[in-house]
Amino acid sequence: MRPEDHKAFMAMANTVARKSNCIRRAVGAVIVSNGQVITSGWNGVPGRHRDCGEAGCPRCVGGGDTGSGYETCICIHAEQSAIADAARQGIITNDCVMYVNLRPCLQCLVIVKASGVRKIFYAGKQWNYSDDIEKVYRTLSDQFDSFSRVAELQGSRVAESLG
Repeated sequence: MRPEDHKAFMAMANTVARKSNCIRRAVGAVIVSNGQVITSGWNGVPGRHRDCGEAGCPRCVGGGDTGSGYETCICIHAEQSAIADAARQGIITNDCVMYVNLRPCLQCLVIVKASGVRKIFYAGKQWNYSDDIEKVYRTLSDQFDSFSRVAELQGSRVAESLG
């Protein structure tokens, strides 16, 4: 894939992130097959709530570090949302590429791997788990054909912390 393709797909992930209703951060993901976006997703709470704060999300309201506290978060992650949308529409994600404007959490990495996506390109602020968990994370991320931070696309404020 050409560098300008990466830039265009990451720009799409940033655009999708604007649909987020998470009060902490806006994350977007697109899944690409044969050079075409087949589905997208963003983080937040569905339905009748204006945002996750109004819905009462303990993690988003109370704070926490990136990569921790997800067991108390009621927001769906952008990667999960994109995969769920593909499943709802009967779209196959085998051999696809995902672009996401923040490094996926461990649980999203597991779900993305199970979905058949073969490559992940991400942007946004670099963060790491504790050494023990990061070792597991790297073992899993090494199973993708490509798992890369797209450094030249940094500078987007969308994936940065909102609070």
